[in-house]
Amino acid sequence: MTLIELMVVVAILVILASVAAPSFRTFLATMNSKSVAFDLVGDLTFARAEAIKRNLPVTVSATGGDWAKGWAVATVEATPQSLRTRSALGWSIKVTSAASTVQFRVNGRLQDDVNDSNLNWGVESTISGVKKRCIVITPTGTARSKMEAC
Repeated sequence: MTLIELMVVVAILVILASVAAPSFRTFLATMNSKSVAFDLVGDLTFARAEAIKRNLPVTVSATGGDWAKGWAVATVEATPQSLRTRSALGWSIKVTSAASTVQFRVNGRLQDDVNDSNLNWGVESTISGVKKRCIVITPTGTARSKMEAC
């Protein structure tokens, strides 16, 4: 191989990388957003199952009142037992919710189900082109994720 051929190959690789970089960034942000949504749904489902299994109320609480800083799953008793914790979320993710704590009763239902409405979390990325996700918990305690704004 000559030096000219090598330079042509390197130039082609640079052009391809510059074209692919923006879409790769969007792809990473989409996967990060999806991962956060599925982690939260999984932990809410875990908390509900633990409340039923242990016959004790279980809470899922935002760290410092901000879901983007992470959350913790713990039992509600005289000496609370931490069951699971999540650390701060990755880059470019914003999580919004009116509730900073969710409590499941021993029957798996939400503690605050008297108004018979769903609890919602919005998961979105600060990167443009990433679809918003909505996490919904029904008063019966079941959680799901859907691709739309809350």
